[in-house]
Amino acid sequence: MKRDLNAKLASGIGRWVDGARRYSGWVIAFCSAVTLVAAFYAATELGVNSDNVQMVAEDLPSRRNHEAFARLFPNLENALLVVIDAQTPELAREAATALEERLKADPDYVEDAYVPGGGRFFETHGLLYRSPDELDIFADQMARMQPILATLEQDPSIASLASLIEAGLEGTGQSEAQAEAPSVSSEDWATILDSVGNATLAVYSEFPLALSWEQILLQGSEVEVARRRILVVHPVLDFESFLTAGTIMDRIREQAAELGLDPPHGVEIRITGNPALNYEEVLGLAWDLGLGGAVCFLFVGGVIFRALRSLRLVVAALATLVVGLIWSAATAAVVVGHLNLVSAAFGVLFIGLGVDFAIHLGMAYAARIREGHEHDQALRQAGESVGGSLLICTLTTAIGFFVFAPTDYLGVAELGLIAGYGMFIILFLTLTLFPALLSRWLRIKAPEEIAGELHFRSTWWRFSETHPGLVLGVAGTLFAGSLLLAPKARFDLNVIEMRDATTESVQTFNDLLAQSGPMSPWFVNSVAPDFESAKALAQKMEGLPSVASTLTLTDYVPEDQAEKLEILSDLGYLMDAPPQTPDPKDSRDLESQVAALRDLHTFLGASWIENDSGSELVASVRVLRDKLDVFLARVGSDDDPRVALEKLDELLLSGLPDQVARLEMAINTNGIRLEELPEDLVSRMISSDGQIRVQTFPREDLGNEEAFVRFTEEVQSVDPQAAGVAINLVGFGRATRSSFEQALISAIVIITALLFALWRRVGPVLLVISPLALSSLLTVAAMVLLGIPFNFGNIIVIPLLLGIGVDSGVHLVQRALQSGGRAGDLMDSTTARAVFYSALTTTVSFGTLAFSSHRGMASLGVVLAIGMVATVIGNLIVLPALLSRFGPRPIADEV
Repeated sequence: MKRDLNAKLASGIGRWVDGARRYSGWVIAFCSAVTLVAAFYAATELGVNSDNVQMVAEDLPSRRNHEAFARLFPNLENALLVVIDAQTPELAREAATALEERLKADPDYVEDAYVPGGGRFFETHGLLYRSPDELDIFADQMARMQPILATLEQDPSIASLASLIEAGLEGTGQSEAQAEAPSVSSEDWATILDSVGNATLAVYSEFPLALSWEQILLQGSEVEVARRRILVVHPVLDFESFLTAGTIMDRIREQAAELGLDPPHGVEIRITGNPALNYEEVLGLAWDLGLGGAVCFLFVGGVIFRALRSLRLVVAALATLVVGLIWSAATAAVVVGHLNLVSAAFGVLFIGLGVDFAIHLGMAYAARIREGHEHDQALRQAGESVGGSLLICTLTTAIGFFVFAPTDYLGVAELGLIAGYGMFIILFLTLTLFPALLSRWLRIKAPEEIAGELHFRSTWWRFSETHPGLVLGVAGTLFAGSLLLAPKARFDLNVIEMRDATTESVQTFNDLLAQSGPMSPWFVNSVAPDFESAKALAQKMEGLPSVASTLTLTDYVPEDQAEKLEILSDLGYLMDAPPQTPDPKDSRDLESQVAALRDLHTFLGASWIENDSGSELVASVRVLRDKLDVFLARVGSDDDPRVALEKLDELLLSGLPDQVARLEMAINTNGIRLEELPEDLVSRMISSDGQIRVQTFPREDLGNEEAFVRFTEEVQSVDPQAAGVAINLVGFGRATRSSFEQALISAIVIITALLFALWRRVGPVLLVISPLALSSLLTVAAMVLLGIPFNFGNIIVIPLLLGIGVDSGVHLVQRALQSGGRAGDLMDSTTARAVFYSALTTTVSFGTLAFSSHRGMASLGVVLAIGMVATVIGNLIVLPALLSRFGPRPIADEV
């Protein structure tokens, strides 16, 4: 007689379990010692790699291009973007300058910091980057504002400004023919009135804001009035830290606080960029996975108590699980050396999968104890009964992970290695430590110590047996419908969509991403050997429909400088015109200022203004009059009104001299030559070996996936070596999809081959694979219907479900083969109950991920939970129907 492979496996595992029982003390001592060493090794040697770029293979073209560019030029993927929003342009510029200087003086934390388009060079020559038509409009605006500037330069006082407002409002009623010179527009006067009114109220606030003369003078001039500045910070990063950018982000916030850059002072500081995104992602994941792991452990404990019906069995199972988690962490330190943002989820996955082994062995053991068997006999028979299936299930689940190991998506490949080895570790411990604990410290001495077992004997569970045709018909319909929906599943390339939308870095980055052109953070970099090649490449890029503009170093030397300088020269003569004749009366004394404000208040209430309801100025006039009314009342009741008036004078006029000086500096520029460009700018645009950087900016909002795919594909059609975040995402996405397809095919082929090697018959293999195919398709169809795309976080779902789902099928078909293929006997068996509770624990553990604030991890939890429900449907409803209709021949000895 030649024994079947299954019988050999069963006998061998039974002897192993019995050996663990007989030498339980030594087994526990050995496992305890190894656990202590493993815990120490994992704590000291298991590192962290939070660099997203290293989550893909080194030979991936997009990564090679990225690293080649990073060797030549500053790497913006590792730069922080400090977004500075202020209530006035002056505040934004001053805040950016002050913070830039502070950070540059902090070399322990910062390698470099700069404001693109900021600094004295661009303050001096910025107007030359405007077109001649824009400069003409600017010159007209300055001509209209020149009388105001001249008057206030001569007499920068509240009284002088009040007189100008009165004269200006009277002049707005004149026709263009009556006006002797270009007059200030009603829109400009409305802005002035609103600003003056706000200043009167700000006098008595804790943090008053000065009137923005830059906004007043440049409004409508085609010259941008920017209240946002972006400070690019290249920090000193340590990617071996789990919270790489945390220290530098705290440092930036500390420096900003010391400088008074906060909302009460009219400035908001927000930090984004890849390091910030990764930091907040890891911080959120660490909290979610830590809390999720603890909650998962408690829920799993409750489920297995329901399944095993014995506190001793539950304690042994959970102890085995904890030891397995520690051993797996140490193995991860040996095999991979670090965790990444994907493999960090291993702990929760391990809890859900690892406890299945103890459930199957524990329930088989408990069933035999209830039948009256002695402890040693019950353990050995339990090992013989489920040991072979556990071994096969270990192989299939490990395959579901290992198939990712050779793929280009290293984030999942490393998870696959860690989890794959973890499955073998938990198998060893379940067959060794678990029985040793039950034999030494947690021994069950009488059947009464185990509560009665649960049965699936209700009509509902018998439905598959009594109506197999109906069940298979519904299953076939669901299979066909899912097959039609599956092609509609999509892959979301936008990694930002995976992250927690409530974090500052994500909100700020989405804010930037919504901008097209030079403000987009997802521009593309190219490298050319010389200026001529760079110019030719830039011209090709600008011909692409998705490209808004390009930028090389030569673009910082404006075209048509002679024409522009002529316009600015004429404007300079106008701005240098002699001021009006000074008023001999000193308008700065207290009485004159108060009197001027009262006169202005009276003027604003004149009947001709009240009757002019159609004017655009009316609303601003009435608001200013009301605010002046309040201000004058408070000044009249103050013990020392001089304080309030001096404060008002400061708010209204302190910023004017600086703005006039900046205008004069910009207007009196002498032009730009290539060799005069700032050294720091040149170093960012020309490499040390003379290669030229070409920046290409998108025309569309790259928050739209179709837009950034189109942009990257068009750019790469011109320059296949182009580098940038958008190109990385597309390249990484393609590598991930390829990894998924490779892993899926590998999992199907290897699992099928393994099952055929086990049973040597096609029938049992098809019985396992058919419900598995249905559950996988149902999962994908559910994702389509729920609008859940595949992404970098949940891409492992289907191959993983294949590895997990096949376990239940193996247990059930193996039991059916042993019992003669009768579905009724199968559903009454301990195996069916173990499959149910194993699926329940796995669903509960994976489901905890669904509550993560990280949307990628949450989608992984949701999809895995859906997949496990579909797996239960396939294995406990469809498989029994298949067995009733196409039941296999029972296992028999071969002669």
